[in-house]
Amino acid sequence: MLPMIEVRAPLEIKADPQGGWELVFWVLNSFNYTTPFRAMLREIAEALGQDADGCLSLPAHVDGEDFVEGVLMFNETSLRVYYEHALSYLTLATGDREVLAAVAERIQPRIAVI
Repeated sequence: MLPMIEVRAPLEIKADPQGGWELVFWVLNSFNYTTPFRAMLREIAEALGQDADGCLSLPAHVDGEDFVEGVLMFNETSLRVYYEHALSYLTLATGDREVLAAVAERIQPRIAVI
């Protein structure tokens, strides 16, 4: 059985305020600093057929981290990663909506809306 990524709402692709598009994962409860965003990103990388150690770039973990930015490579596309515990969401963003649709399709089997 595949590990599941628990979210509160279905995945959504919407306009990114910084330009382009973002795939939004609304996760668990706001201000829950135990939400395992880093583990979720590793699961996402695996679902995309990527090696998380080689394709995921995040700053070093610090206790109480919030508003974290990084990069996840998918094939030859760089996806901007952002997550925050305050509102409990994770986004993957790029200028190509079709890339995000492909990402969402590949990830969907591991999504559990609770």
